[in-house]
Amino acid sequence: MEDFVERFEADGAICLRGAIDAKQLELLRLGIERNVSSPSPFFRNLGGENGGFLSDMWSRRYIPEFQRFCMESPAASIAARAMRTDRVRLAQDTWFMKRPGSAERTPWHHDTVVDGPFCSLWVALDPTPRAATLEFVRGSHAWGKALMPKSFFEAPTADTPAVDRFYTEFHGDQSRRDAQEFGEIPDIEADRSAYDIIGWDMQPGDCVLFDARTIHGAPGNSFGHCMRRFVTRWVTDASVVARHGQEMIDALAGAGLDISLRIGGPIRGDMFPEFGPSGMRAA
Repeated sequence: MEDFVERFEADGAICLRGAIDAKQLELLRLGIERNVSSPSPFFRNLGGENGGFLSDMWSRRYIPEFQRFCMESPAASIAARAMRTDRVRLAQDTWFMKRPGSAERTPWHHDTVVDGPFCSLWVALDPTPRAATLEFVRGSHAWGKALMPKSFFEAPTADTPAVDRFYTEFHGDQSRRDAQEFGEIPDIEADRSAYDIIGWDMQPGDCVLFDARTIHGAPGNSFGHCMRRFVTRWVTDASVVARHGQEMIDALAGAGLDISLRIGGPIRGDMFPEFGPSGMRAA
């Protein structure tokens, strides 16, 4: 297990084979089907008119299959081991579905709305070839600066892809951008050979565990079957809302959720349940 943690800390992303069993995978598949029929205020169609790239967030609250997975799966235990802590909190549940032929690329980005320990567990629900899987720039979690895609620094237009809007919408308004809080992610696709890019051919039940600050992105789905991914994001008691997190706070409050978050404050409350050393829900 120590080797697992050391590789995670060094590379920022690792693949865990067969971490999720068939029963838990079926829960997630059923949950996504239910969620598409009953979307939350955070539901997004990121695929334009074709609707080939769908996502929702924080829907565990009313999708019982997601709730069961989060409570019963080894996800919390894996996250706790990776972050060398006895207790973790579930910061977010989300899922992504790219239907066959969906050309939308998940842009290179990292997740910066939380300061402090912050990791994600990405579960493959369908066979995902290396050519379609989530990719990472190895070691980029240690670059030490919050970076955003080029589209973040440009005023959105009617032609700005929905997927680009999605990956910048919770990261600060124009005044904070002008304060140069963020750097710009380099054009990795223009010179892939200049970066140590890693990724894995994945089967259902395989997981990618990654530091949220590791730069990652994914191609579209050029294959003949749907590719679904369920993600849980985890923090510790040392994690706080980043100073550019007000949009996230406002969005949660605007959706009618009972939260008590503030900039620089800890992530607490019923929406962010705590799990103990065994991965079980803490009292």
